[in-house]
Amino acid sequence: MNYPDIAILNQRFGTPGRIAFRAGEAGLPIAALVNKAGSCEVSLYGGHVLGYRPTGHGPVLFLSKHSLFEPGKPIRGGVPICWPWFGPHPDDKAQPVHGFARLNQWELRATEYTSETTELRLALTDSELTRRVWPYAFELTLRVWLDDKLNLELTTENRDARPFTFTQGFHPYFLVRDIAAVAVHGLANAPFVNRLTGEHGRQEGALVIGAETDRLYTPPEPRCALLDAGLKRTLALAFSGTDKMVVWNPWIEKARAMKDFGDDEYTRMLCLEPANAGEAAVTLAPGQRHALTLSVQATLA
Repeated sequence: MNYPDIAILNQRFGTPGRIAFRAGEAGLPIAALVNKAGSCEVSLYGGHVLGYRPTGHGPVLFLSKHSLFEPGKPIRGGVPICWPWFGPHPDDKAQPVHGFARLNQWELRATEYTSETTELRLALTDSELTRRVWPYAFELTLRVWLDDKLNLELTTENRDARPFTFTQGFHPYFLVRDIAAVAVHGLANAPFVNRLTGEHGRQEGALVIGAETDRLYTPPEPRCALLDAGLKRTLALAFSGTDKMVVWNPWIEKARAMKDFGDDEYTRMLCLEPANAGEAAVTLAPGQRHALTLSVQATLA
């Protein structure tokens, strides 16, 4: 895989003190965004937010120490982009889980900044390789920007002559001190599907994690909060473009089975994922667009 020249990226798109590029693991090009409220890093491979640190806080995102930084392999942690299918391919289990967007090099379209914000815009379009597994013309655009929050917006445009249907999601891994001491608020009375068993349920009170968890929720409002007693921090999430959210933690056995994930790392992460999954799949007519957004704000608990 050919990567853009870091010096050229800095010359064309960098701004001292606000936007800079470097070569990361295995030479993957990484953009660093900074403003007065925080900083984040974005890998151009996968359009993948690797880290976010608000001013006055520790890191918000979990990144596995065992993650593979290799072309054709997903990065384990941060905020992967799942597209154009969420989870396993519906018909061909040989295809990569969560689609191909996170396995491709994205094009850097623009950077900009103001006194309050710093922004990066990336794009991914169809190619001969993508059309082999998903036979449609499309354009994905990803905006990542900092204000007092971390904000992401993923826009899908149908550039084909036919309608297409897709599922998708932001898959953020949030760093926690101890999974046993966190609670997710905002899901009370929300119906959910247990993706491990297919059973339906309804959330009673705050969600605490004590076993392998993979649930597709329909929250009463497009927001929730992750309270972490160990870090004395609350993460407030808001999203749009879907009414579904997946909550995932692999727990003990699945953590041990993943080669790019430490055996005990399940204790230090929780995924809260706004997703167009299940009945929330999106169908676009030619020329139509759809946007999925996520914002994350940290406060002291």
